[in-house]
This record gives sequence, structure tokens and C-alpha cells, in this order.
Amino acid sequence: MSRGPQDLSLAEKLEQAIKQLGFWYRISIIIVLVGLASLSGIISMSQFYFHDEIGKHGHIEEIYVEDQDLTLLAFLPYTEEIFPSEGIVTLYITQVWLMYGNGIVIALLSFLFIWVTYRGKAHTQEFESIERQFIRQSYLVNFETSVPEGETRIEKILNEAIHVFPTLKEIQRKAKSKQSKIPYKVDQKINDVMIDGIVSTKKGDFIVKFYEKTVSEGDLKNLIEVLSKSRDKIFRVLCVAKDYDEDLQSNKLVGIMDKLPKYFKLDLIFEEEHGYSMLWID
Repeated sequence: MSRGPQDLSLAEKLEQAIKQLGFWYRISIIIVLVGLASLSGIISMSQFYFHDEIGKHGHIEEIYVEDQDLTLLAFLPYTEEIFPSEGIVTLYITQVWLMYGNGIVIALLSFLFIWVTYRGKAHTQEFESIERQFIRQSYLVNFETSVPEGETRIEKILNEAIHVFPTLKEIQRKAKSKQSKIPYKVDQKINDVMIDGIVSTKKGDFIVKFYEKTVSEGDLKNLIEVLSKSRDKIFRVLCVAKDYDEDLQSNKLVGIMDKLPKYFKLDLIFEEEHGYSMLWID
């Protein structure tokens, strides 16, 4: 059963707004590009046919009048039987102004293109910033105040993550319509590193990695290096452990996480007896 806009969560509505903004941004760019191409094509063709027609009957030259210190345009026909030369000169001047007009219109459309690009990116960044704040708040509310449900460790943490990430929520909705659970892969080996759970989404793989030891900065670097070498697009990685070393639990954490060479989001989560608590939300 499909859900209307009123049934969507705030995070889902926000993500939908970002998608729509991106769609209309691309449409605006296409319209501008089509307008530029069409205008340039029409004017270029008109100039081509005009000069081709002129060339059949004569040619235009600039004539300097010394006593008046003027430079005039004159049409010099090949034969005497030809339409008035004044009309040809007028048409030629019209073509020149048309060419200048073409430049002005192209400049205006280029300005529109730049403006749409700038405003589109600005609005997209604003929406994405709001989405990140909402994800952070959802993380804290859902992971730290609720008891996870599920038969396995993977199911438990995915059931919590579903309430945080609209992308996973969409997959769960489709799975429910088929009377099945959210599809995920377990125990997947990537370059000799065992990944406990992977959910394929439109944004890339949602990865869960459990550690049975105290996690150090070196463990995070190794995980990032391994995942970065894989050809799969990665949406987010949840690093889950019962303990992290002293550096990762100190005020050095921000500097450590900022220096890690990663192209995906990496969250650090404490696995506790009755739930989870957050150490780092990327």
C-alpha cells in the first residue's frame, strides 16, 4: 500500500524535497542549454543563408569617403539587373545587429545558467545540512533511548538504523509490501576483511562492521583503506564495538576523524548490554 506525503516522516519529506530540487535544477539547466543551442543555430543558419544569397549576386565592401571622413558599406552587384543595393545594405546591417543581439541573449542565458547553478547548489547544501542535523538528532533519540529488536546483532542495529535513514526506510517499506524483511547480506569478505552486514541502497552500500576488541585509530584506518579499494559505492559505514581506545574517547577524536582519508560517512557506536550509544556521528 502506497503512502501519501502526510504519512512520510520529516526525514523522508526532507530527502524528497532534496530530490525534487535536484530534478528541477537539472530541468532548468536543460532548458537554458536547449535555448542557447536553438538560438545560436537559428541565427547562424540565417546568417549563412543570407551571405550565401548575397554571394550569388554580388559582394559588400567598405568604401571610405575622404571629403566626409566616413566609411560606408556598399553592395557591388555582379550584373546590372539586381534588386536595389540599399536594400542589401539594410539587410546586412540587420544581420550585424542580429549577431550582436545573439551575443546579448547568450550572455543573458549564460547569466541565468550561472544563477540557477549557484542558487540550486546553495539550496541543496542548505537542505543537506538540515538533513545531517536531523540524522544526528534521530541517531541520539533512536539509538540511545530505545531497546533494539531483532534475532541477530545485524537485525537489531538495522532495525534501529531504519528509523534514522530515509534510504533504509524506503527499502523496508518495499520489503513489507512483499511480506519480507529488509534484504541484507551477512559475512561478506572484502579484501580479506570480514564485513558483518551490507544493505544495498540507491546511495550505495550501507555497511555494518562489528569489532570484538578495543578499536583503535589503526583499526579505523585499515577498515577505510580496505573499503576504499573496493569498487562498490559506499553510502555509510557503522563501526560497532564494546570499547574504543583512549585517544578515540578523548578530545583528540575530532582531529583523528577529520584526518582519516575517507569518501564515505563513518559512525562510531558503542554496543552496550541493552542497546547502543554514540561516540561519533559523521
